[in-house]
Amino acid sequence: MQEQLHTKPAPSVSSQGVFSALQKGLGRVQSAPLLIIGLTLASLFVSLMASLPARAVLRDALALRPIAEKIVRGEYDVGFIELLSDNPAGVTAVSSVLVLAIVGFVLFQSLTAGGVLSRLSPTHAARFVPPGQFLVRCAESAMSMLKLELLFGLAVRTPLLLLVAAAAGISVGWSRAAELSFSTIVLRVAPVFLTFFVLWSIASIWQTLARMKRLDDVELSAWQSLRAGLRLFAHRQVILGVLLLAVLSVTAQGGLLIAGRMLVIKLDAKQLVLWAFVLRQGISILKTTISTLIIATTCELADES
Repeated sequence: MQEQLHTKPAPSVSSQGVFSALQKGLGRVQSAPLLIIGLTLASLFVSLMASLPARAVLRDALALRPIAEKIVRGEYDVGFIELLSDNPAGVTAVSSVLVLAIVGFVLFQSLTAGGVLSRLSPTHAARFVPPGQFLVRCAESAMSMLKLELLFGLAVRTPLLLLVAAAAGISVGWSRAAELSFSTIVLRVAPVFLTFFVLWSIASIWQTLARMKRLDDVELSAWQSLRAGLRLFAHRQVILGVLLLAVLSVTAQGGLLIAGRMLVIKLDAKQLVLWAFVLRQGISILKTTISTLIIATTCELADES
């Protein structure tokens, strides 16, 4: 009887609350400003290297088009599609950028995922590392994170992309797409893409849980880590937290994208290149902060549920 009176139940999402976990995650993000800046700069470097093949081609193509100024100002977005359709070299350049960006970011995520997750975990977690051991953890976990990244991409992200492509095609109508205006197409596919972004965010949280299990048990294979993350997702009472985090991520990232685009377009139109660059990097820092906040909160929910 005394044991029952003095035994406290393990904390869970229902007792602690998602917002409490979010607050703790925010505290850990605030304690790692160098991590945020470093990830932002590394992401910028990968983006710049991936975009090099397309810079010269698109610059020359836009310079010869009278609609270039409207495209830069964001007043004629469909014009960029028309430009690519009339310029095979531009299509090749953009395709190469996409391939290089995907490969670069997969390698970047694999190299840093273990260190970032360990750094943002609660201090009482076995996987936690202090700032001085961040690079060591990145190197130790790089290969296992790469295997998990590739498996997750093939098993989850690729089917999700194919599914949203099919749903978008059905919503527009495969045979009538050419007859519709650009605004009509956007309105029809908007719900599909909104659902896709939420599902993509949920999948990213699942991947974070799988990475956590892999760091906690180095004997797990990539497939076992994926299954363990799914079991943690389903049986640790974190489903409410995952849904809230997914909506928060989509809302915050989408808001930054729209607001940033509106502001940057005005600066580009006035040829304030330096200020536009500074604004873009500020928005990138905010995006990185949101991403790390989601990771830190996920760790809090999973470890204390």
